[in-house]
Amino acid sequence: MRAMCLKKGLPVPLLKDMAGSTNPQQTVGAALLIVFLLVASVTPALASTLTVFEGPGCSGKSKDINGCGCFNLGVYTGGFHFVYTEGQAAELYAFSNCASRELPDRLDVETRSCVRNEHRSVEMLC
Repeated sequence: MRAMCLKKGLPVPLLKDMAGSTNPQQTVGAALLIVFLLVASVTPALASTLTVFEGPGCSGKSKDINGCGCFNLGVYTGGFHFVYTEGQAAELYAFSNCASRELPDRLDVETRSCVRNEHRSVEMLC
């Protein structure tokens, strides 16, 4: 006897019916969903945050930067606070677009600097 869907009175597909599906789109879709869920459950969340400030002494407007990749700081050169979590380091660069003539300043511990600085971009490493 088949179970009935309570909402519309339609039969609920049984596991044996779903396993016998020959629709390749359903099979590929289900496989991709399983892979996505496995990767999402195994990959740790990289959650470091760099807060940069516009005014001197960590004052004025602020902007939070997190995620992966290169971010230009614009006018936010009045100081910063880096919160290091989950192993995600960052590198501060003297020029925009994460370019530098020298080695970047690496942040891999919680760091607060409330003096005006010359950093123009940051790369959040993933």
